[in-house]
Amino acid sequence: MARTPHEDPHPYAGEVVPLLSKDSQVGDEKPAAMFRITDWADRVYGKPWRLHRSPGVLLYSLRAEGLGLPVTDDNVLHGTLLGLPMLIHTREIDWSRL
Repeated sequence: MARTPHEDPHPYAGEVVPLLSKDSQVGDEKPAAMFRITDWADRVYGKPWRLHRSPGVLLYSLRAEGLGLPVTDDNVLHGTLLGLPMLIHTREIDWSRL
C-alpha cells in the first residue's frame, strides 16, 4: 500500500458516532444523524483522499466547500450514513456526545 498521511486506524474505526446538526438549538431533542466510521479516507483509498477519483470524493468536496469545511487537510473519514458510503470531515462529528 502507498504511504498515506495516517499510518494507524482512526480510534473510532468501526464505531458509530453522532454528527453535528447545523440547525439544532438549545433544548432540541431531535436525534443526531449517526455515522459509522470505516477509517481515515486515505487509509481506505490507499492514497490521500484528494487524489482518489470517485463520486464520494466529488460530493464531499462540493459539500465541504459549501459548508466552509477544509478541503486541503487529511482529517477526512470514510464511512456510511444510512447505509450509504460517504466522506465527512472530523469537524462534523459531535465529539461532546461520545
